[in-house]
Amino acid sequence: MNFLVQKVDNKIVHDYAFELVQAKEYFDWRRIDKLSIRYLNYVNLLGTTVKNPDRYIPVGEVGFVAAYIQQFYPQAADALRPLNVPPELFPYAGRTIVNVDSVEDLDVFKTPRLFVKSNKRIKWPGNGPVPVDVDMGMLLGCQVSEVVEVGSEWRVFVFRNQIRHIANYGGECTLFPDAVSIKSMIGTYAEKAPVAYTLDVGVKPGGETFVMECHRFFSCGLYGFNDHAVIPYMLSQAWFEIRTGQFEK
Repeated sequence: MNFLVQKVDNKIVHDYAFELVQAKEYFDWRRIDKLSIRYLNYVNLLGTTVKNPDRYIPVGEVGFVAAYIQQFYPQAADALRPLNVPPELFPYAGRTIVNVDSVEDLDVFKTPRLFVKSNKRIKWPGNGPVPVDVDMGMLLGCQVSEVVEVGSEWRVFVFRNQIRHIANYGGECTLFPDAVSIKSMIGTYAEKAPVAYTLDVGVKPGGETFVMECHRFFSCGLYGFNDHAVIPYMLSQAWFEIRTGQFEK
């Protein structure tokens, strides 16, 4: 496995890059597989500095991975679309949620407190609470959900439909999610799920565990997940799935 890791101002700044460096030391020690790392500053990516792009697995922020795809694999650009809450997991949303194809789809909401996420672009600047005076036409192509109170937020790392780690990243860290609910979500999504992904879940103050969003395993904060025997394979297989177009559109 050959990784191309982003540096910012010639420094490693992302937790997944740090863990990959540690994973290389682990792989060298165990001699279980060959793992190599090359580093590249973002500004050098859009040029001729990368030869044989098929050889590498890009690891960096969303913009870094997106630039790599757009330069070398434009046919795979649809893999950059957000997963958000997949339709298969709507029953676990714990709130009213809809993918908006027409303004009439918004009639299901009985409250002006809404939250929007683009279904077309990761890190879209318009993601977030919906202003009460928003032009509803701006929400076409987005996933809109009812705003609910969240007591704690957790990231579940899933590889081949198996939980590899669960980490708290927001709210009350002693308000734990329900493992049975999480396993049910993963099982329901299994047939359509990427080979490696994150499942973000929230816990309401009353204890209900619900899905917040999903994300393919690239450019994902690890929040302490450091299984060096697994992370490189998750990155590698997720990238192969993206690059070859073996994913759900």
